[in-house]
Amino acid sequence: MSTTETEDLWRGTSDTGSAIRARAATTPAQRLVWLEESLLLAQASGALARDRARRQRQAEEWASPR
Repeated sequence: MSTTETEDLWRGTSDTGSAIRARAATTPAQRLVWLEESLLLAQASGALARDRARRQRQAEEWASPR
């Protein structure tokens, strides 16, 4: 499969070659802004709380004697 065909499989997602190149061209400050926005979205959607609860359950399972 050629690179173009591979990219076509991902068309419409943020993983296309042009999106990857655009992200690589950003400054560190721009990347931090993007990261902050992503974290705020994850927090607002409840994703962070769900992940925190999942990690806590996993830690409790590991810590419990068998």
